[in-house]
Amino acid sequence: MSEQITATTRESKPKAPDSKPQSSLIMGGGYHDGGILANRLGLQFLRIAAMNTAFRMRRRTVDEDIRPWIEQFERDGVLVIEDFLPTDTFARIKEEVAKAYEAGLFRSDEEDDVIVETLNVTKHHKKAPELLELANGVDTLNRLGAAVARLQAIERMQVDVNYMSKRPEAPPPEKLRGNNLLHSDVHYPSPKAWLYLNEIDEANGALVYAKGSHKMTPARLAHDYDVSVRIAKAKQAGTLYTAEPVCQTRFPTDKQWQAMGLVETVAAGPPNTIVFADVMGFHRRGEFDDSGRRREQVLFRFGDRPARRKPQAV
Repeated sequence: MSEQITATTRESKPKAPDSKPQSSLIMGGGYHDGGILANRLGLQFLRIAAMNTAFRMRRRTVDEDIRPWIEQFERDGVLVIEDFLPTDTFARIKEEVAKAYEAGLFRSDEEDDVIVETLNVTKHHKKAPELLELANGVDTLNRLGAAVARLQAIERMQVDVNYMSKRPEAPPPEKLRGNNLLHSDVHYPSPKAWLYLNEIDEANGALVYAKGSHKMTPARLAHDYDVSVRIAKAKQAGTLYTAEPVCQTRFPTDKQWQAMGLVETVAAGPPNTIVFADVMGFHRRGEFDDSGRRREQVLFRFGDRPARRKPQAV
């Protein structure tokens, strides 16, 4: 580790307090951290225990009108609600998204033969101020977000708009890869929500989720232990993110799949459907067929994730 050296010829000014949340090896936001030996000795067990205990200790209020939805979410890890927004509010959000797209505000990337066009509304709020205010002004969304994230209130939601479509010249995949592989984002509860702007189903990449897989069972613990060692080995070998995608590195073996009882379900729905999912559970992006249909959605994050731990200088 490198050491910072302060010149002795002048008095250094005291540093201003860091307003950003501090992260650590135990409470950091990364899925798997630490070396091979540390993970063989059970580091990931300690991280799981600390993060899940901290989440369960949060105090929250669940209003009676949303309690059935919260109970379903906590049972399944996923919740699908159709006709979520008032008709006029949904129409205004769609209009603002269309205006931003036509103005060329979206960036375009490619992931596993899927074209992903994105507008980070929170970061570029000056480009789409009305869209951000509309999204943050939905009372039911704020209350649901706070309840599933076990927070008293959502200070400010993080909002992204995503358009996804299959690359026209892309051949049918020989096998699933990347985000199309069933995977878990993190080892602690972390909810997200997607508002469907158009009809999304098996033909245009609807979210696929294994209900109940967000629960920390003995089989899930065994899987996470094994994957923590796999990830550490891949990091040491320099193959993580290079030779294969991280979702492939931590993909469940057949035995682990059966032990965890993973069964895929599709979170399909018409426009104005909202899908809440705990991405601690196993999920993936569905495939796109050759119909050319696009997946259009607004993604909401609730600001509850801890800071990612930065690698130490060496």
